[in-house]
Formats: sequence, structure tokens, C-alpha cells
Amino acid sequence: MNTATAALLALALGTILGVTLGVPLGRRVERVAWHADAALTRARVTGWLLRDLGGLAGTAALVLAVAGFVVWALMTHRR
Repeated sequence: MNTATAALLALALGTILGVTLGVPLGRRVERVAWHADAALTRARVTGWLLRDLGGLAGTAALVLAVAGFVVWALMTHRR
């Protein structure tokens, strides 16, 4: 079972317990589910950020390599 499914099940369980047994227990379970969902969202956003920054770093390295090659080729070219 993946973590998002577990978080949604905990949220549903918290709602059911909150309605049947009283608000405090249900809210406690809902709070745990909310924190689990927030942690998943942070991890997902961090993954996107790392992927985007990795792509940016790769592009910058390629641009610098090409610029360095062009400068080297222009400086060493003999007529």
C-alpha cells in the first residue's frame, strides 16, 4: 500500500471515528493524516525542485563547455 493511500485511509478512519466516537479522537487521527499528506507533498515538491535544478545545472555546464571550446578554438586558430 503506498503512503498516499494510507494517508487517505487514515483521514477516512479519522472522520468515521470523529462522527461515531466524538470529535477529539477523530481530529487526532485526521491531524496525523494531514501531517502525512503534507510530508508527501513536501517530498514531491523537493523531488521536482531537485530535478529542475539538476536540469539547470546540466544546461549551464553544457553552455560553459561550448563557450570554453569556442574561446579555445578562436584563441588557438592560426592563419
